[in-house]
Amino acid sequence: MRRNRLGKEDWVDIRWKPGKIVHTYQKDTTNCGVFVMEMAKRTVKEFPNSPQMFEIDPSQESLNKQRRDMAEVILKGSVPNTDFCSFCGNKDLPKAVAAVWIQCGTCTKWFHIKCLGMTDEQIPSGHIPWYCALCIELKQVQRP
Repeated sequence: MRRNRLGKEDWVDIRWKPGKIVHTYQKDTTNCGVFVMEMAKRTVKEFPNSPQMFEIDPSQESLNKQRRDMAEVILKGSVPNTDFCSFCGNKDLPKAVAAVWIQCGTCTKWFHIKCLGMTDEQIPSGHIPWYCALCIELKQVQRP
């Protein structure tokens, strides 16, 4: 397809060889996604060479940091759309539910109050800023 449709010869006729990459192992059953994403990131970074080894710190503290870093990169790379709730991804709620919105004071993303499970009493009054859970988690804001 690359040759016929795009006129490119760079990957045509490459003889792929199976291989094995030595890597550290996760200590739990909940962080395989972090390991896979980190391995993929490093593989792409070293392309066209193949890495010989992946050494990933399997400590919970390190994996939590990597998870936060990955989430931040993904969110910063996504195109914000102020017409949709950043929690549910929908523009409108069912007609029986009033769509009240709130905006994060740091990332400026919008959320349905209903999606956040906020009560009227929890909605900040006046010009008091509200911060989404991700901005609080990423420590971009200082809570009073």
